[in-house]
Amino acid sequence: MRKLLLVMMVSFASAAGTAQAAFDWGLELGVRQQGGSVAGPGVSANSQTGMQGGAFVHFPLEGGVAHFRTGLLYTQRPLQSENDSTGNKINFGLDYIDIPLDFLFKPKEDLGFYLGFNISVNISSSCSGNPNCQMNGVNTPLFPLVFGLMYKFTPKSGIDLYADGTNGNAAKGLYDYRAVGLNLTFSLE
Repeated sequence: MRKLLLVMMVSFASAAGTAQAAFDWGLELGVRQQGGSVAGPGVSANSQTGMQGGAFVHFPLEGGVAHFRTGLLYTQRPLQSENDSTGNKINFGLDYIDIPLDFLFKPKEDLGFYLGFNISVNISSSCSGNPNCQMNGVNTPLFPLVFGLMYKFTPKSGIDLYADGTNGNAAKGLYDYRAVGLNLTFSLE
């Protein structure tokens, strides 16, 4: 999996350096509200705030309205479990490198909608709040579906509003992750 990640990073870097005029690329950074489910009777899941940041690139496809959207993003996917009877809480932290594979439709130069999925490779996992907590069975890669809207306020800056979600286990006892996020974008085209 590390080889795949390295190949994607090298490919992104080489593409960014060779054809700058042919595509839009830049940086984005923002927050996301992460939710999910936890296994066990009498245990509830509490959504948490995480961060996302990294680089994006939009390659125009034939006709110019459709683009291929990809990049390399660091994404936090935290979740908290709470015992309904005792109130004890455990914080779970899962961090990923996300590689978006999306189709972006831009009816206007400053407005676009995208749909696709991410290849999410886990890079770290942790838990706190209970000395006996452990992160077991972390599934990697995950393939969350993504839907988003990009809007530019100026030729260089804008926002990326998105929702993503995956069905199935993220780790043992943690499943059905979903999030809504808002990133500020800065184009370097």
